[in-house]
Amino acid sequence: MISYHSIEDIVDLCNENNMSFWQVILRADASERMAAEDASFATMRDMYRAMKRADAEYDKTLKSPSGLSGGDGEKMRKYNKDGKNLCGPFMGLAMEKAIKMGESNACMKRIVAAPTAGSCGVIPAVFLAYEECFNVPEDKMVKAMFVSAGVGAVIAENASIAGASGGCQAEIGSASAMAAAGLAYLEGGDAECISHAMAFALKNMLGLTCDPVCGLVEVPCIKRNSAGAVNAISSAQMAMAGIRSAITPDEVIDSMRRIGNELPTCLKETGEGGLAVTPSALKIKERLN
Repeated sequence: MISYHSIEDIVDLCNENNMSFWQVILRADASERMAAEDASFATMRDMYRAMKRADAEYDKTLKSPSGLSGGDGEKMRKYNKDGKNLCGPFMGLAMEKAIKMGESNACMKRIVAAPTAGSCGVIPAVFLAYEECFNVPEDKMVKAMFVSAGVGAVIAENASIAGASGGCQAEIGSASAMAAAGLAYLEGGDAECISHAMAFALKNMLGLTCDPVCGLVEVPCIKRNSAGAVNAISSAQMAMAGIRSAITPDEVIDSMRRIGNELPTCLKETGEGGLAVTPSALKIKERLN
């Protein structure tokens, strides 16, 4: 039976058994659920296809019940289509898809929590944009999903993926780290490279507060999904270039846990601090009440 409790565990299992990162996670998942590996793979494929459907079903005409969200994903699409993309096709498309997914969540459309609803745009944005831009077989994308899932499981076990306990670093930060790891795999990175891509992405998000305006998962949450996707891409590229994190991946995760514990309650999903108490936010709250 294969099991892991840290990023180091996964890297060691890869090296000791001559397995890829995704294979370790697949085997551990199948063992834990007492399922065949083919069945575990099929379940993850269904999850990936659900992300695809959610992306395809984006409705540019919808507005969230609060009126705070809707249509910005379409603005990004038009900007990219007009050739004004500052970031290149892949990153520009990832930004667009991240906003679309976040808006779909706010508009009560079907999404895949990855790892949470508030951070649902990061992984789909990076992966779907990558598949579209580089014509990658679906099976490889599903393998990247396993890589992301393994990273997410370690973060959840040793820190948190909930804004209410760790701030937004635990949601967008975790999603960005998961996406960076999967992207490094897609680019041909080995287990060590994958782990450092994850470390860079999470380090860049440490200390990020959860301060939703009016307590809604809209402002600033949706745009942070786009930032998380961009962060994942830049982190994977640094790792693929051979750059390594001076702080080990597991120590980065532990730092996120400690920082989350030290954040005041007003910055952990309560809507009582940060952006949520600015004059602009208070005007929005008054209008909605």
